[in-house]
Amino acid sequence: MADSALVDGLGYFVAIVSESVSRSPARAQPAASSRDRLRSYVVIEAAAVALGYATSTLREGPPHTLEDWSIVLGGAVAVAIPLYLKSRRELRQEAATRSAESLAIEMDTTLHLVLGDVMTPIAEVVGRIHLATSDDDRISLRGQLKQLVVEAASHLCGTERTRAIFYELRGGGMRPEAWMGRSDQPNASFTMADQRGRDALALVREHDFVQVDDVTQDHVPEPLRARPNAGYRAFISVAVFCADREFGMLTVDAPEPYAFDDTDLNVLRAMAQLLGAGLVERPTTLSRWLG
Repeated sequence: MADSALVDGLGYFVAIVSESVSRSPARAQPAASSRDRLRSYVVIEAAAVALGYATSTLREGPPHTLEDWSIVLGGAVAVAIPLYLKSRRELRQEAATRSAESLAIEMDTTLHLVLGDVMTPIAEVVGRIHLATSDDDRISLRGQLKQLVVEAASHLCGTERTRAIFYELRGGGMRPEAWMGRSDQPNASFTMADQRGRDALALVREHDFVQVDDVTQDHVPEPLRARPNAGYRAFISVAVFCADREFGMLTVDAPEPYAFDDTDLNVLRAMAQLLGAGLVERPTTLSRWLG
């Protein structure tokens, strides 16, 4: 059960990141060759104009009157403006190409960072939890796992000021167990005493999620609105579970509205799956070690 959840979580997470990378623009030709090609075009067109002017001068002689010079200058301006506009357009296209190439390199680097620096430690801790032979070791490793997950969620989702919190389900209520991000320490708890708590507990019980782009909007239900001085405008909350076992709720929030998108939601759901895989008990494993 836990092995399947771990594999599903890892595969889901890698698919999300790989899809976002595959959507990045393809790398283009080097910028230097583009500049050389543009410079050649401009030189050829300028040479053609000069050749035409020289031919006209040899046939009809150089301009003498003010009217002749006006015609020459007007023709030069008429040629120069399209050349200038074309050069500017191609330079902008070249800049866009360089930006696309830089974005592709950045996304490729991000993929390696996520897979190497984020997923590897989490997967390793989940594996060590299910190989641990003592309760003390499992408790310690699960504490590490919670902190690793909220740290990864705070870095991978939203903006630089994103905060990630894991609310653990205990005794019919939820309280913050681990958090990472900006300096606002979480102090909310969820119980059956109010509608906000009942909704949060129902979300966990039903293995559901909720995403709010701006808690100050009029259409947002009252239980989802931020409390006074909460310090956030947007949030995502997902249930942490494994099979039929519920463990709590993983949340990210940010002080900016519309800080999260569908990719952030999918990343958070994948992280919640991995956390649930590490928190679930494995009776068969324990009986094998104790037997």
